[in-house]
Amino acid sequence: MSDGGALTCPRDGTSTRLTCVECQTPICPKCSVRTPVGLKCPDHATAPGTAGRPRRGGRRSRLGLALLATVAVAGGVYAVQRLGVSEPAAFPCPTQTSPDVGIGPESRGTSWSELARSPLCGRFLAASAWTGAELLVWGGQSCAGERCPIDRAPRLADGAAYDPEHNRWRRMADSPLEARDSPASVWTGRELVVWGGTGASGIALADGAAYDPARDRWRPVAASPLSARSRPGAVWTDQEVLVWGGSGGPDGARYDPDADRWEPLPAVATPAWASPSAVWTGSEMVVVASADGDGLVPVESRAYDPGRNTWRILARPPLGLRDAPAAVWTGGELVVWGGYAGEEDRYLDDGAAFNPATNTWRPLPPAPVAPRSDMLAVWTGAEMLVWGGLGHPDPSEDRPGLSRTSPFRDPTATVPLADGAAYDPATGRWRAIEGTSLLARAYPLGAWDGRRLLVWGGITLVDSIASAADGARHTPN
Repeated sequence: MSDGGALTCPRDGTSTRLTCVECQTPICPKCSVRTPVGLKCPDHATAPGTAGRPRRGGRRSRLGLALLATVAVAGGVYAVQRLGVSEPAAFPCPTQTSPDVGIGPESRGTSWSELARSPLCGRFLAASAWTGAELLVWGGQSCAGERCPIDRAPRLADGAAYDPEHNRWRRMADSPLEARDSPASVWTGRELVVWGGTGASGIALADGAAYDPARDRWRPVAASPLSARSRPGAVWTDQEVLVWGGSGGPDGARYDPDADRWEPLPAVATPAWASPSAVWTGSEMVVVASADGDGLVPVESRAYDPGRNTWRILARPPLGLRDAPAAVWTGGELVVWGGYAGEEDRYLDDGAAFNPATNTWRPLPPAPVAPRSDMLAVWTGAEMLVWGGLGHPDPSEDRPGLSRTSPFRDPTATVPLADGAAYDPATGRWRAIEGTSLLARAYPLGAWDGRRLLVWGGITLVDSIASAADGARHTPN
């Protein structure tokens, strides 16, 4: 059905637009069987690990996905096809991975192509970094079912590296760290430094390790002066790793990987410290945050100068309360866009750019995509690319297998998104990114490899929520 045309169900001759996610056989609604990862034909609906899989319970772990879980419980079908290779993973996964859509060498146009199959189980909120030659992915959370994600969902402690030039993956050596999601992850030019995060049963962690891809070797890092925490801001200064904020509080530390030594940062007074966005400008770490331990607070921004070991208060951003926006450093400005206003239960599509040299903010023009949070955001050297995330669905969007009356078309539902846009700060203009049949997803991992946008993993929505183990690359026209 890659051309969008109708197929014929071999069981009763009915015209259909659905295929079994296991074997790609056409199936009509009457013959299809709903499973946790989409519609299957009767021959594959009871395959081990699919039908009858117990659903995990527990408290949901992210504010933005509480609505998504509620919508999933309400029902509905999001059927997808596997148009390409769809062999199962070579080793057991904690939960069933969402189906690989198999977009093939090209999608609707010529700018998207499928990544080689990964050796990893599906995951999201993993440590990741671009090394200049490989995309490193380690850890993360894996879950599936109507109440995913949850604090007690399985965490992972393995990883792999993707080489876009040869379109291939390799497994990373075993790490000394326990499984976790949402750690600080920074590429130093030689090592991926991973610190903190959330471990089993939602417990915050305070240890770390560094991975050298040239030697395929890990080493533990020295004990940090920081308390256990998850989702801190972190940057590389060309000499040190700076870690600040997160669930542990408004404090930070600097780590010298050559000396394997930590030092605390000076205190800074701010009510906003949880889940900060942090960038390195070349001389300062600029952090922007809009949350404390109890919820959202007015957006605050601060800058830390490691040479002087001092903080300075920055102009207040012209942005309302928000969580999980896109944030990139362009070389001259910090660009912030989108996010989720939890108290207002609203996704956002506004943004602003900050110039640290003049200590001024300017608003961004309207974007050509729907409001969202938890999207992938990268800087290409000329544009900020944003793709995927969480938001509200377009009721008119054509999604194969999703009926016009499905609750997932409700404009108030929260679902993963499958589109994106590019912002050019030089011209002050946005453009839409060409569409792809890659399954919509929130929390996607990825990077800009110098020529292409790499997208992998995240959370998808089929009959219920599931972790993704597939991906694609986009080459701008």
